[in-house]
Amino acid sequence: MKKFLPLFLFIFSYSPCQIPKSLDSLKTYIDTKPKDTNYVSALNEYAFIIIKNGKYEEGKKIITQMELLSKQLNYGSGFYKSTNMKGVMEFVKQNPEKAMEYFKNANEIILKYKLPNKIYQNSLNNIGIIYNQMGDRENATKYAIKLIDFQEKKKLNPLKSSPYTQVGDNLKFYKKYNEALQYYQKALQIETDLKDHVGIAIGNNRIGNLYEDLKNNKAALNYFKKGLFFAEKADYKLLKCELLTNLGRIYQKENDFVKAEDYLKKAEVQSRELEATQTLKVVCSNLGDLYFSQKKYQLSKKYYLEALQIAKEIKDPEFSYSANQALADLFEKEGDYKKAFTYKVDAEIAKDSIFKIKTLENTENLLRKYQTEKKEQEIKTLSTQNKLKNLQIDIANRKIYYAFAGLFLLSCIGFLFYKQSENRKRNNLKLSFLNQELEKANKTKTQLFGILNHDLRSPLAGLIHFLQLQKDSPEILDEATKQRLQNKTFGAAENLLVQMEDLLLWSKGQMEHFEPKKTQVPVSQIFQDIADNFSFGNKVKISFENPENLQVFTDNDYLKTITRNLTNNAIKILDKIENPTIVWKAINHKSFVELMIIDNGKGATPEKFRALFDENVSIGIKTGLGMHLIRDLSKAIDAEISVNSVENVGTRISLIIENKK
Repeated sequence: MKKFLPLFLFIFSYSPCQIPKSLDSLKTYIDTKPKDTNYVSALNEYAFIIIKNGKYEEGKKIITQMELLSKQLNYGSGFYKSTNMKGVMEFVKQNPEKAMEYFKNANEIILKYKLPNKIYQNSLNNIGIIYNQMGDRENATKYAIKLIDFQEKKKLNPLKSSPYTQVGDNLKFYKKYNEALQYYQKALQIETDLKDHVGIAIGNNRIGNLYEDLKNNKAALNYFKKGLFFAEKADYKLLKCELLTNLGRIYQKENDFVKAEDYLKKAEVQSRELEATQTLKVVCSNLGDLYFSQKKYQLSKKYYLEALQIAKEIKDPEFSYSANQALADLFEKEGDYKKAFTYKVDAEIAKDSIFKIKTLENTENLLRKYQTEKKEQEIKTLSTQNKLKNLQIDIANRKIYYAFAGLFLLSCIGFLFYKQSENRKRNNLKLSFLNQELEKANKTKTQLFGILNHDLRSPLAGLIHFLQLQKDSPEILDEATKQRLQNKTFGAAENLLVQMEDLLLWSKGQMEHFEPKKTQVPVSQIFQDIADNFSFGNKVKISFENPENLQVFTDNDYLKTITRNLTNNAIKILDKIENPTIVWKAINHKSFVELMIIDNGKGATPEKFRALFDENVSIGIKTGLGMHLIRDLSKAIDAEISVNSVENVGTRISLIIENKK
């Protein structure tokens, strides 16, 4: 009778390479090292070893310790390892449904804490293995292929061979032995590269079972022996039991009963020590077969009955059928047909149960297939809907793109209009500035002509007067007077030349920059300029009063022009006045200096002086031009003008200049 034990062939977790692997080294590590994340990994390794050796209670304590320490450290991988190890223990105890719950919880922890790819590989591996043990080959293969694809896409080295063995198991189920052998050999090569003795032992055992199905007992023995060698090196007792059982069964087929009994007896002892009922059931069945073939019916009966009892306890109808059928054959050999008939009936009952189970399994498979096809159809429908949605999104995106393109184009046009408007504004400002400059230049030109007219008229009039006197009445001039007048004429001509040069230089500067340049100007210098320009050919007596030798902060040329024009205007007013006099005074008022010109003329009404204050008065060469110049130049140097004129008494005009720098 040939039976297979469920194999514990998954990778339990990923642990750092610095964690020891042997039991003694792990104990030393746990006793001496600090309780950090590596300590959790060491507990994980230790728990795996003691669980695979059947020490479940101790394993629970270690898992609890892992959970508490992981909580203290807030260690996501630790939460995964402890949950995963609970699934490992349930798997070893052959509770696949419970193991699946823990492995799915572990998978949620991976997603929550975004754990590394290697841990995700482990999770896919475990879930696939549980599906395989539960008989759900479809999902087992699905997860195996999913894991293989994930590893290839991420270019990851396989952590374990499980996905390849699961695909191989599925191919073997459908009797595609050659294809299955290729996946099994790939799995064995991975375990060999990883130098994992447990994995190598399992790989050899699996290939041995395949060769046994192919009735190649010699090849099967070779792989079983290799598997046993590595299982002993790894001290994996449960796996050793299965390999010992397989070797005993193959030697029985080869009629080497001594070796068969030796291997099967060793398997029996270890199965009982481990309380591995599944393994013990198979061992008892194989020992019953061995002794039956040797016609040792009592021993055979003993082991068949124990195998049947275990099958009933674990509710395994298929094994119950095999055990009942074997006992029926045995009692028939002994001639006890009544018992043989009883066991035959029980065998048929078990067979009926198997049929029902098979029917149920087939129904479940059909239902699963239907649900799978339904899901695939739903996926296709969703795919079509997604394509439609994607198309709608694409159209909407294009509309948005066109809208943004239109907005961008409008923005560009608006920007161009804005720039054009800004350029137009700048050009208008430039034109306005140029117009102002032109207006200022015209005004300066007018002022220049006025200054030339007023400032040069008096010296030229004196020269003309002297020359006219010398021409018309030379007899009235004696030599001394003539010499005196010639000297005055010569001095006046020199002063006129200096004045013309000053006026030309000043006018050039005003044409370029019509702005005053203020400095500290001595009042005595202004008064001396008046004396020099109006001393020749003039009947008017001009006097100056500046007892404090004051200074004013102003433009020297502007002030000279103003005082000359004021003096020249006063002289013209005094033309027909007896004993005409002009007095220039400089008075300090602390905050300002007052320059005052006083004459003893006939005086005038305010209307005569309107041009000094009103910019709207028309300008003429003979009327009002001098006053316009005085007004504009006074305004330019921030000087205030005041007029006090009394008829038949005279006129007083004051220039108020602030005392500041």
